[in-house]
Amino acid sequence: MSSINSLVANGGSSKTPKSDDEDDVPADLHGLDIREDSEGWNDIEEDAEELTVKCLLCDDLSYSVSKMADHCQREHDFNIIALRKRHALDFYGSIKFVNFVRSQAQAGNFKPQCEDSAAWQDDRYLQPVLENDAVLFSLDELDDVNETSLDDDGYLSGSTDQNEIATLRAQISTLQAHHDAYREEVSKTLEKRWTEAPDRTTTTADDEEIKYDKSYFESYSYNDIHQVMLQDRIRTSAYRDFIYDNKHLFEGKTVLDVGCGTGILSMFCAKAGAKRIFAVDNSAIIDKARQIAADNQLLQQITFVRGKIEDFQELPGGVKEVDIIVSEWMGYCLFFENMLPSVLYARDHFMKRRSDGSLDGLMVPSHCSIHIAPMADPDWIADNVTFWSDVYGFDMRCMMEGALTDVVVQHPPESTVAGRTKGQLPVRLWDLHYAKIEDLSFETDFVATLDKKIDTLDAWCIWFDMVFSADAPTGKGSAIIDPMEEQQLAKRTGAVTFSTGPLSMRTHWQCGVCVIDRKADDTHALESGSQLNSKLTFTKGQESRGLDVKINWKAEEGDEVGEQLWKLA
Repeated sequence: MSSINSLVANGGSSKTPKSDDEDDVPADLHGLDIREDSEGWNDIEEDAEELTVKCLLCDDLSYSVSKMADHCQREHDFNIIALRKRHALDFYGSIKFVNFVRSQAQAGNFKPQCEDSAAWQDDRYLQPVLENDAVLFSLDELDDVNETSLDDDGYLSGSTDQNEIATLRAQISTLQAHHDAYREEVSKTLEKRWTEAPDRTTTTADDEEIKYDKSYFESYSYNDIHQVMLQDRIRTSAYRDFIYDNKHLFEGKTVLDVGCGTGILSMFCAKAGAKRIFAVDNSAIIDKARQIAADNQLLQQITFVRGKIEDFQELPGGVKEVDIIVSEWMGYCLFFENMLPSVLYARDHFMKRRSDGSLDGLMVPSHCSIHIAPMADPDWIADNVTFWSDVYGFDMRCMMEGALTDVVVQHPPESTVAGRTKGQLPVRLWDLHYAKIEDLSFETDFVATLDKKIDTLDAWCIWFDMVFSADAPTGKGSAIIDPMEEQQLAKRTGAVTFSTGPLSMRTHWQCGVCVIDRKADDTHALESGSQLNSKLTFTKGQESRGLDVKINWKAEEGDEVGEQLWKLA
């Protein structure tokens, strides 16, 4: 078993994701029944929702925009009505003005200079600073408050109360229309600004990568892929357990969720007390994620942004740093889909830093590792890979195209594993606080020792383990760390781990099975205890999100030797 599984089996303190009736759960992909697996999900009571208007410059709450404007005039000497009239602000100009003032207050400037309207002309002020900002949806109420509504001292007259009541009643029926119009316009403007590619008249390699990226992001626009991920109990519960069991790390913090999908991780963070979460995704699923957050009364904390994280120099509201980055970036054999570079970009550009330049934030998850083991089970190989050679007496081997050159994504039973590395340790362990893109392509030597006699080596099985550590990095560190540290990481207070290996419950990632392409007479029996001196190489595939896996091996004794390349594309 993997080092993580071994630790748990031997009574270590590492916490694996909670699962109901775990002993009775079959080792296949489970459906996620929230009613049965709800521990910790609803441990924070929802506040009653009510319509409130927050002051542009402080935390005071009013029940109408006109009352808020009166408060700004009386308490801050800031005349919203006069400024809108002076600058002849239309609907979108008013939106930019409101977001500009809020961003200034958020930055600590409670007396913003509004003499020149150029200060808020940037399109970034179309993005709300305060999520679900009632002021933005009630600008028509300010239109009803004109100079004649002011008293001799320049304040709003109390005689407008009846008008306010009528306005509020009308506002209830028109609020959704304003909301939809605002969202549509902001979405069009920001999407054009953030995701529109420059015109090109010739085809280049970059064009092909953009086309591939577009196809990749579109694949995440549909429900099926998100349902599969959410129904993966091991995956989803690991994130939930870590976030809920370490609420002290998230309380009052700013979080960036890279590749948010349905927003489940962002909502976990919101429930754990995060002050603000930026959920970024470049697929159309983000529209549904926003609706999901709204349906669960979490839009006040979560800001959804569509686009590639690499295209952002700052986050909405001018936010330039975050305390925590959370992401579910893993693909088959860990690095397929090549999403981790986007997470590392987010870390390098948005993670909070100390005065010496070192990271002062937390990556969730924090560590990842690769495991590999020899496989020997001709019956399993025949049933799952090479059965096309004889189908009811017919030769259908043409259907096997790619079966011996591609990584086969399957979850083989434990019985197929014929040996392990020393100490059942990973062959590579990364600390994601320090890993660089160049660290993701690698070659590493390892020795696999057989634990049973086999007639022939049929395949290699590759999987990954994940560690969620509650310990933030201290100073400088190493991207590649000693594989023996994986067990120590799993023992730390607050840590959560999971494995995708054949000795663990099946996940939607399953394992990567690299079937050896050998002729019928090219077989070599190996005794228990035999050692295979080997090398594993991971390189980026020809397609930008593909992965090439190469394995070299040679038995210390006997004639077994081989070298083969497999692809994930």
